[in-house]
Amino acid sequence: MPDTIPARQLRIGDAVSFVHRQRTLHGHLLERQGQRRFARVIDTEERIWKVPASALTPTGGPRRTVLLTPFDAERAQWRLGDRVLFDNAGNRMQGKIVKLNPKRAQVRCGNDVWNVPYPMLQPIDAHDRTRAADRLRAVAAMARGCMDRHGLEDWTLAFVESRRRLGDCQFGDRLIRIARHHAIEDSNERIRDTVLHEIAHAIAGPEAGHGPLWKAVAQNVGATPMARAYETDPG
Repeated sequence: MPDTIPARQLRIGDAVSFVHRQRTLHGHLLERQGQRRFARVIDTEERIWKVPASALTPTGGPRRTVLLTPFDAERAQWRLGDRVLFDNAGNRMQGKIVKLNPKRAQVRCGNDVWNVPYPMLQPIDAHDRTRAADRLRAVAAMARGCMDRHGLEDWTLAFVESRRRLGDCQFGDRLIRIARHHAIEDSNERIRDTVLHEIAHAIAGPEAGHGPLWKAVAQNVGATPMARAYETDPG
C-alpha cells in the first residue's frame, strides 16, 4: 500500500484519484473551491474535473510540480477589457471581457453577461495572442528551474489571475504562484525577481514576513530584498 496522507490534508499538486461513472480516474489537485467542499482536478489526459473534495483519494504518487494546463494557454491569449465577438444561437454578439475563468470568459454585452468558451471568442482588439501562451510556458520553465536550484523540488508552481499581487507563496500547499498578467507582460528581469522573491519566502518560512531573515535569504538567492518591489497598481 502507498504511504498516503489524509484527504483533508491534501496540498495543491498532490496526486489523487476519484471515481466517475464506476471508473477510477487519476490526476492532481488543481484548486479548491466552495470553502473546500469542492476541488478541481486535472487528470492524466489534461482534462479538468470539478469533484466533491470528500470524493478524492490521495494516492501517494509524485506531486505535479507545474500546474500549467491547456486552458491556461487558451486563457493567456485574452485580457480583461478585450473587445470580442462570438456567436450565440446564430446571433452575432459583441462585448467586453470582464472575467477570465478557467474554461470560459465572462463577456458583458450591454446589461447581460455571457460565459463563453475561449475557442468561440474572436478578437476585435489587436494584440499578439500566440506570443502570450509561449511566454507563459517559458516563464514556467524558468521559474521551475529556479525553484529546483534553491531546493524547492517538492514545491509546485502555478499561475493566478490577480492584479493586486505579482506573486505569492502558499506555505500550507508548498505552492508558489505568479500572476498571469505579470508573467505575460513584464520584463524577464522583473519576473525572475518575483520568482526569487517568493522562493525567499518559501525558504525563510511563514513567520519571517519581509523582516531581517527574509531580507537575508532574498539577498542570498539574488532577489531584491524589498517588499515594495512587489506592490502592484490597484488600478
